[in-house]
Amino acid sequence: MTKLRHVQLSAFPDLQPDKPIGYILPSVFQGTNADLMAAVAPYYLTGSVCDLTYGEGKWWDRFKPDPFVAHDKYKLDGVDFTALPEADNTYDTVCFDPPYILTGGEATKERAAAHRGAFGLTVGESLDGLEALFRDGMSEAARVARHWVLVKCMDATTSTSLWFGHLRIIAHAEAVGLGEPWDLIVHHTGSGPGGHNIFDPKRARRHHSYLLVFRKGIA
Repeated sequence: MTKLRHVQLSAFPDLQPDKPIGYILPSVFQGTNADLMAAVAPYYLTGSVCDLTYGEGKWWDRFKPDPFVAHDKYKLDGVDFTALPEADNTYDTVCFDPPYILTGGEATKERAAAHRGAFGLTVGESLDGLEALFRDGMSEAARVARHWVLVKCMDATTSTSLWFGHLRIIAHAEAVGLGEPWDLIVHHTGSGPGGHNIFDPKRARRHHSYLLVFRKGIA
């Protein structure tokens, strides 16, 4: 297995052993989605990769796996991530970026409309609709993956509640046999949505998302 860190050889191995040196992926990451995928590539994107929700392909602006397959029901090839054509255990890694933005202020509604529109949803789609997409998408991702399933998700707030998207993804992963996350990276994404029209804030502003990594079998 290829080592992820360089090794500094000891000049006196009988007195001092060799030691690893160099970069370690942090659990809190700043940068674009493309930066994040390039950073996790040595860990989780070393074999065949399938992106189930390719969109405009921004995830892969800095690093693109080889071999690589991309699907997107509305923007690419018409393949629905809830009903994939691939056989079981086709890809070493499967990447999944489901819809997760909820309605809120006017600015957030515009972002929600654009994001959900990419999945054929309306802004007013119920949470039950999102949960069904999470469940069916996680089931298919787990089915066609050999080793790793990477899922991007985030939490959000409504006027009355805090919605834990990452906990829902974890629950669905456990339900389809992936178990607990192998890794969790907090992705800091800037100042967060909205704020200009909030006179009486009730909660901390959400300005991070998560990259959840699940291991299937032995990687």
